[in-house]
Amino acid sequence: MSQPDSLATRIGGLDAAKQRPSLEDYPLRTAEKLRFADTDCNGHISNAVFAVCCQNARMEVLHDPRRVPLPIDAQFVIARLEIDFLGEMHWPGTVVIGTRCERIGRASLMMAQALFVDGRCAASARSTVVLMDRTTRRATSLPPETASALQAFCAPLNGNGLLHPYSQERES
Repeated sequence: MSQPDSLATRIGGLDAAKQRPSLEDYPLRTAEKLRFADTDCNGHISNAVFAVCCQNARMEVLHDPRRVPLPIDAQFVIARLEIDFLGEMHWPGTVVIGTRCERIGRASLMMAQALFVDGRCAASARSTVVLMDRTTRRATSLPPETASALQAFCAPLNGNGLLHPYSQERES
């Protein structure tokens, strides 16, 4: 029987290990304490907690009017969340969540996040967030000042003026 493939090979080939996020790729960073209550029957942090950590970090940015101004009658809502689990997290500990904007559209934005424990990337995530009108409950255009504020949190450029390779859109 052959040896099992490495985690990087199983999740996307040998290039996956090279493309693992680095905390330096994210202009926004948030820390969350991992609690004993966050563990599952296997003794590691539950996958649902990974999503909660991403949510807390997103909301820290998107619901802070000093960072991202919003019209009084609008709010951000999540439309999609993807998480790639790259390793385990354990209690006790702290997880650092890196966050950045990858794409800003007419009424939505895509955010990229990664969770780090002791410098090791435990997960990467992408979310699509939509600005919603509170009255009509429908998507509404991002005001120019909101889009401009979000630009400050976009992915860093490499030496060629291109987005960091990890942040580019996946081919469908």
